[in-house]
Amino acid sequence: MAKVKTRIAPSPTGDPHVGTAYIALFNLAFAKKNGGDFILRIEDTDQTRSTPESEEMIFETLKWLGLDYSEGPDVGGDTGPYRQSERFHLYGDYARKLVEDGKAYYCFCTRDRLEKLRERQKAMKQAPGYDGHCRSLTDEEIKAKLEAGEAYVIRLKMPYEGETVIKDRLRGEVRFENNKIDDQVLLKADGFPTYHLANVVDDHLMNITHVIRAEEWIASTPKHIQLYRAFGWDEPEFIHMPLLRNQDKTKISKRKNPVSLNWYRDEGYLKEGLVNFLGLMGYSFGENKEIFSLQEFIDNFNIDNVSLGGPVFDLVKLGWVNNQHMRMKDLGELVELAKPFFRGEGYIGETLTEKEEKALTTVVEILREGANTLKQIAKEAHLYYVDEFELPVATEDMNKKERKSIDRMYSAINDETGKASIKLFMSKLEAAGEELTVEEAKAMLNDTMEEIGEGPGKVLMPLRVVVTGQARGAELYNVVSIIGRDRTLNRIRNTVAKYEVF
Repeated sequence: MAKVKTRIAPSPTGDPHVGTAYIALFNLAFAKKNGGDFILRIEDTDQTRSTPESEEMIFETLKWLGLDYSEGPDVGGDTGPYRQSERFHLYGDYARKLVEDGKAYYCFCTRDRLEKLRERQKAMKQAPGYDGHCRSLTDEEIKAKLEAGEAYVIRLKMPYEGETVIKDRLRGEVRFENNKIDDQVLLKADGFPTYHLANVVDDHLMNITHVIRAEEWIASTPKHIQLYRAFGWDEPEFIHMPLLRNQDKTKISKRKNPVSLNWYRDEGYLKEGLVNFLGLMGYSFGENKEIFSLQEFIDNFNIDNVSLGGPVFDLVKLGWVNNQHMRMKDLGELVELAKPFFRGEGYIGETLTEKEEKALTTVVEILREGANTLKQIAKEAHLYYVDEFELPVATEDMNKKERKSIDRMYSAINDETGKASIKLFMSKLEAAGEELTVEEAKAMLNDTMEEIGEGPGKVLMPLRVVVTGQARGAELYNVVSIIGRDRTLNRIRNTVAKYEVF
């Protein structure tokens, strides 16, 4: 039995697509679970849209996600080259071999004739497709046209009768009537191969045993099967994965969902979180387990557990999954990953003092509990890094709950108990050292409540307002400990003066 070998074959046109990572994950898991190899091939036959920059991004994002391939354009291998643009000399030879064997034929139909054919078929409400006009040309007619230099394409001779049956691992037998499939073009007039020819030739020469791809390719598969038969090659096993869907069950698209892998990396999703989420797309891990590592996914993997219902690409669910991985990740590693986002907000510089590093670590540790991405952690860190703030103002477009919360903030700092609490806490801060531990800050707040003789609502609420500008949020003792005595005092003094509390 041949060694299992799977592949991912994206086109380098634009940003790498999240669907590419999804299909790559299942190809990788299937290969590794079965002791096989997973490879990367770049299908750059579209020379007008393919770019080296896009190709490089494919390499980078797959490696970022840990979806490592054993063969590819940037790592080499025994069945290369791995760019179709470097394999063009092969395709013409294979197409002409099919002509010699009577399995394909030269088609000299002009664009004008083909357009008129389509118009006629449309008018007669017939399915569009080539009518086989050149299929019956004699050898003499073909020779004359070739010698005259007439442009041609090479088409596959599809059987006119019977069915082509796809034996899909997930879907069982999928049948297509051959008389409804036209004679596909294999080699275009410019000598470039079509996707169908290049795909089949490359999969065969690269020893691909299992083709795992999105279900949108099912309609092309009968053509591929007939190509394998025309060449006399064994066809691989076909496994068509369900498409990723938007919330409305339409195919995932950038109009309704971010689809660029770069977007997810730039937003601060962890590679572990995104891979875990993609592993949930149409796949049941079992035992209600939803959080797992890539290695756990591979170890558990069974392609037969894939469900054909269109998996919904739900950003809310992705956020939850990513949050779980941020909470599990080693804190030091998470801090390093978060630093670029903090620098992007202007909160830290390229190098940090020991004190700044300690503060950053504490902030990340606190905020990772509720944040969904690294970017969100950095956004919410303004509480610890921005000392200048304005208290919110109630507006008519706010709901009743929001307006009530803002009213409570102003009431808290203008209440006599609130004013007394602020004054007492300021005096305690002035008598304290610059650096405050969490325990010292907590004790100071508890002492203030005890001396005022009121609970958190009467004492901590006004203090929170003048220190953070918010009605709720992070534990106040954490904020005070992180920003220190002087910054806490300055925040209080500025707020008190700005809003004429005293």
